[in-house]
Amino acid sequence: MIELEGFAVYPNKVERAKEWMSFLKGHQEAVNETLGPENIEVERIFSVSVNGRMYLCWYSEQTAPIPDVTRSTNPIDQVHVDFWKECIDEKSPRREFKLENEFKRPGVN
Repeated sequence: MIELEGFAVYPNKVERAKEWMSFLKGHQEAVNETLGPENIEVERIFSVSVNGRMYLCWYSEQTAPIPDVTRSTNPIDQVHVDFWKECIDEKSPRREFKLENEFKRPGVN
């Protein structure tokens, strides 16, 4: 299963969202360890500006639906959820992307 979704950042939380991304990058190994229990093989986070508003977009390749991360006891997940609550505007519609095609070089899984 492949997902790509984008979420609006509160306009006054752009710098804080950048700190969030720096936190995740700075804790790469610990973040990678959270992926298995979340059924994620690959996760990438992109940022984009749409009409002057920052969006953070999550791309993931999953083996099963992702469990509710808000219930995780992992400290990295807890910090991630705290940043999410502070920075993501849940009232703004999320951007959901539909996979239309996938192309792979022969021999690549």
